[in-house]
Amino acid sequence: MNVAIIGAGSIGQLLFHDLSFSDDVNPVFIDTRLPPDTPGTSYVFEYCKETEPSEKSPETSSETSSDIHAEKPAVRESYQGMVFPGEKAADQDLIIITVKANQCGKVLHSLKGYLPEHIPVVLLMNGMGIWEEARTILPNPFWTGVTSRGAVHKGRTVYPRGNGTTYIGSPERQKPVPEIELLARTIGAVISPRIEEEQIQKLLVNACINPLTALHQCKNREIAAAYQKEALEIFSEIYPVLKAQGLTVSADIAFDLVLSVAEKTGENYSSMEVDFKKKRPSELEYILGYILKTGQRLHTHLPLTEKLYALLKKKEA
Repeated sequence: MNVAIIGAGSIGQLLFHDLSFSDDVNPVFIDTRLPPDTPGTSYVFEYCKETEPSEKSPETSSETSSDIHAEKPAVRESYQGMVFPGEKAADQDLIIITVKANQCGKVLHSLKGYLPEHIPVVLLMNGMGIWEEARTILPNPFWTGVTSRGAVHKGRTVYPRGNGTTYIGSPERQKPVPEIELLARTIGAVISPRIEEEQIQKLLVNACINPLTALHQCKNREIAAAYQKEALEIFSEIYPVLKAQGLTVSADIAFDLVLSVAEKTGENYSSMEVDFKKKRPSELEYILGYILKTGQRLHTHLPLTEKLYALLKKKEA
């Protein structure tokens, strides 16, 4: 099976690493920013797993990757990948998009005219509302996914940051096609019949961690320590909204999950914090923005969430 990954960030590189060791899958990267007819380019990627977790994040450190990991023993694996322009999408059996949610629409528009309508597309990124937007751009069968696997990257080196589970499912309740089944077996993912429940739970966790880390410019662990009260206030306000959308876990269990994720990924910087630090557009609209729009539809006022959203929107601008 030919699989193209669009988005060579942390999760994209982690997926490429997993897929590259399967005899049944031929993975490539597609960069839709490349001009048509650009020849494929060969790149060497590296998977670096430390025997002990580093306290520095390659994503935000100004040091080189060798400086970062010089003091800790590591297992490094090199693997070669090919990068092609968007027109190569026509040669694939499956497309996986791992860019940020705010970049997904642009990527999908760039595939128009290249991507045959029958090829399945997996959207694997933070936030919600992405699938609804995707359906207005391309007619392909869309699958969505969430993952709790952690990773950061420095250039073409990916650093895994703890184990986790990846869920893939069809928002339209489609029966899994062979391409999706092979993908799930290869990367150890779970095919969920109700993927929106997994997405809502992930959205709740992201909403309580990512915006606050971006606001305070801190690591995830600080949400369970210095900013737990703020996280609980936001959680208490948005929980009823997401419960109305299909969240099934109790409030106590759900907030324990927020704190558990903050602690387990404690040495990491959230993707939103990194985006704000590097002055890049963030996924704010697909996390807090989505929740606020849902609250409006339910006629539910969310003053704390609105205030946090406004502060971050001003900071982002």
